[in-house]
This record gives sequence, C-alpha cells and structure tokens, in this order.
Amino acid sequence: MDINGTMEEKQDTRVAMVFSVICGSLYIILGLLQMAAGTGKMVMGNGFSMPLADILFVPADIIGSFVLLLIGTVFIYGVMEMRSGTYEGISYAYVGILLALIFALIYLLVCTGNLLETYLLKNEEFAGWTPLSDMRPGIYLAILPLVAYIKWKDFLEPVPRN
Repeated sequence: MDINGTMEEKQDTRVAMVFSVICGSLYIILGLLQMAAGTGKMVMGNGFSMPLADILFVPADIIGSFVLLLIGTVFIYGVMEMRSGTYEGISYAYVGILLALIFALIYLLVCTGNLLETYLLKNEEFAGWTPLSDMRPGIYLAILPLVAYIKWKDFLEPVPRN
C-alpha cells in the first residue's frame, strides 16, 4: 500500500519511524563499538582495552558485532522505506523487533547455561563467573524492542481478508 493515497488510506508511521531510528542507531553504534573492540583485541592482543566498551559491557566479539549491525540495518532500512512513502516499511521494524528478541533470548540461554555450569556443576573453568560476565549489548538493547512488541503485538496479528 502506498501512503500517498487518499487521506482515509494513510496510516501513521511516525511512531514506528522514531522507534526504528532510535533502535537502529543504538544497534549500529554498539555494533561498531563491539567491532572496534574485537579488531583491537585481534591486532593488539589481549591487553587491548577500550574504557567505553568496558562500561557498556561490550565484548571483543566481531561475529556478535555483525549481529548487532544486521539488526540495526533492518531498523534503518525500514525508516528509509517509510520515509519514501511505502507503508510496508513498517514490516522492517517488526522484523527488527523479532530479530532483537530472538538474539536476546539466545544470549540469555547462553548465560543460563553458564550459570548452571558455575553453580550446579561447579565447573572449575567458570570460577569467578558472574551473570555480568555474559552481559552483552544484545541483551539490554532488546528491552526497547520488547516494550514495543508488547505494545504493538495486536498490530502484528494477521488481518483476515473478507
């Protein structure tokens, strides 16, 4: 559907655009920071440290940075589609929300596995492990998409055709 139609057919995408800009920007910024931390660690060795990365729990994980960049790109591409007048651009926001929630769930499952290794199995390799050891931007960045999913989940339901 093209939003350039009549006034009754136009759907308001401003909230979705603002949400997508905020989420897309945060995911891309932290993805780039994570990529810089991973690249710095590869080039300079284990002694490389970025103070901002430490404060934001950004690990030196290049593959994880691609995940954050992918999610951020999906949100930003949706903004570009909505700005060009294509209402279907809002579907990119929905896909970004789902990707963010899926990867946050994966990170939380990994954290739960490490928690079980530490406290249930008492694995020596996990000595000194705390839940903050597995904190990643993919976990705390998913709070905003989770709120959006809860608020917009009725809009995600398929509409039956007559």
